[in-house]
Amino acid sequence: MSRWLLVVASFSLFLAGCAQTEGTDSTSTDLSTSLDLSFTEPVTIGNPEGNPSDPYMRTGANGKVFLSWTEEAENEEGRNVLVATLGGDGRVSGEPRQMNGQPGEISSHGGENLAKFTVDLNGGVAGIWMKPLPEHHTGEMRFSHADSDALFSSTATLNTDGKAVNHAFSTITTGPDGKVYAAWIDGRNRTDFEDDRQQMFMAISEDGGRSYGENHLIASGVCPCCRPNIAFLDAGETLVVSHRFVTKPENIRNHVVIRSTDGGKTFTDPVLISDDGWVSSGCPHAGASITADNRDTIHSVWWTGGRTDEEAGIYYTSSKDGGQSFLPRQLITKASAKRVLHTQVRTDQNNTIYAVWVNIQEEKPQIFLAHRQADAAEWSPIAQLSDGTQNALYPMLAIDEDRIYVTWTDKKGETSQVKVRTALLTDG
Repeated sequence: MSRWLLVVASFSLFLAGCAQTEGTDSTSTDLSTSLDLSFTEPVTIGNPEGNPSDPYMRTGANGKVFLSWTEEAENEEGRNVLVATLGGDGRVSGEPRQMNGQPGEISSHGGENLAKFTVDLNGGVAGIWMKPLPEHHTGEMRFSHADSDALFSSTATLNTDGKAVNHAFSTITTGPDGKVYAAWIDGRNRTDFEDDRQQMFMAISEDGGRSYGENHLIASGVCPCCRPNIAFLDAGETLVVSHRFVTKPENIRNHVVIRSTDGGKTFTDPVLISDDGWVSSGCPHAGASITADNRDTIHSVWWTGGRTDEEAGIYYTSSKDGGQSFLPRQLITKASAKRVLHTQVRTDQNNTIYAVWVNIQEEKPQIFLAHRQADAAEWSPIAQLSDGTQNALYPMLAIDEDRIYVTWTDKKGETSQVKVRTALLTDG
């Protein structure tokens, strides 16, 4: 079976067609005339014979940017996930480390359900992924940990009740207190298989990701195939988790956040990020991205198919009250209503907002970027980062004190490669 079957299906998904929309359409421009950013030439990551794909990036408390990606395992059906630090030029620094202990246990389809990691306060890396089981969409949540510059520990199972997880689109983040929070979407308790809604579980590690407490339920009514995200506010006193919520029987799929003020033990009811009213009977594989700046403003960027094809696009909104409400959405750019697209948002130390996303250019998915200054009303012109020769998929963003890092997968036929570009941060 093609390792990209789910990616192809995702991008081929035909969708059925919100509230009032702010903003206007934008078109891509040349990098030299759009942003005050000068990007390096794309760097290719990994062993090309292993068809690298599924990149993921995080910035550690020590300021280092870490990148993970997967490669085909030798003499195995699956893939391995590798982790390395990046230099300012986007090149791997040092020897990559393999996160998974058993070769080939990483799912081959990646996409939004890729392996993920977080960096602890001492520079160690804690990773999670789903190890597939023979039954469709089922598996075990697996985790491992590596101290700074050390090899990863033996992997262990995160789901603690003996039941196989289902779907397991996940997120993992280190809190300001050093605890590691892992959350994932899970259908282990489903009894009505005509209803695709699932639950979200969380497990918390108090030792940087070396071990975890019991799984506990934090949300229901969750769309099964869209990765969640975690952000911290009030120096970690408030924990915010985003996911896509499904309203039945209409199959309305809107993004929401839930909040915890007791360290992730209990959560509020969901709050709408935006009432897009997007209806889909299929699994969209497209979660919203959220991040919090140093003023505790939550920023979110996402794609929606909209109530009508004309509303389809990449949108932005923010919350200044800790996720209790969100401002009316702002259109960054129009997009196809027939292709599922992906986004990510990050902020720098000056609270400038950077967004990357996939949009369709000359019938190929490509990677685009724009930024918005703190307190500004409008986004910069849009820049295309991929070169247009291949299908560019699943962008990721990271920011350190000086640079912005963008990575994605280039896909052509059955071959793939991971690309990275970096740029000094703009002051304008």
